[in-house]
Amino acid sequence: MKFKHFTMMALAMLAATTLYAQVKETTYYDDGSYYTGQRDAKGRRHGDGIMVFANGDRYEGNWVKGTIDGEGTMTYSNGLVYSGTWKKANIKGHGVFRFPNGDMMEGEWTAMGTGEGYFQWSDGTRVEGHFVNGAATGQCVKTWPNKDRYEGNFVQGHLSGHGKMKFADGSSYEGNWLNDQYEGEGTYITADGEVIKGRFHAGQLIEQNE
Repeated sequence: MKFKHFTMMALAMLAATTLYAQVKETTYYDDGSYYTGQRDAKGRRHGDGIMVFANGDRYEGNWVKGTIDGEGTMTYSNGLVYSGTWKKANIKGHGVFRFPNGDMMEGEWTAMGTGEGYFQWSDGTRVEGHFVNGAATGQCVKTWPNKDRYEGNFVQGHLSGHGKMKFADGSSYEGNWLNDQYEGEGTYITADGEVIKGRFHAGQLIEQNE
């Protein structure tokens, strides 16, 4: 009987808490921000809700004990939109960034713009691999709408280090790069199959090997 009584009390408390969380109300704050959504029994933002911040950012999605947590969408005042997973108010997990100019970025993130995924420009150019603060870093693959394809190292979003470019016309270059240009030792093969090995600087051959 005692166990049954305890169980009934627990179910009643759970039902009350759930009912409380389903109630949506709006709270205005002194800084101009406001929240509309569910709360827990302690009055904390909990469940589904919308928060408009003083700086103009707007979050719509899940909250846990007063903190952004779970699935939700943040629309920043500069026009950037992130839809995906959050953990304790930080971007973490799968998500999509959409930029005002039509560019987009999707992947598995450990922080904002850091993780594994792809960035696609509005013109169709695309880079896949690892990103740090939104910039391709390390071994990645970049493709262009005209079918040019680069596979190799990136530094802060630029082709830098060893990599190979295959051009749509059939020519290719493999060797060292610096800031998107041939730099150092490399091999260029023309569309006709002529092999040119040598040293390059700023994208130009400066010394050909015999």
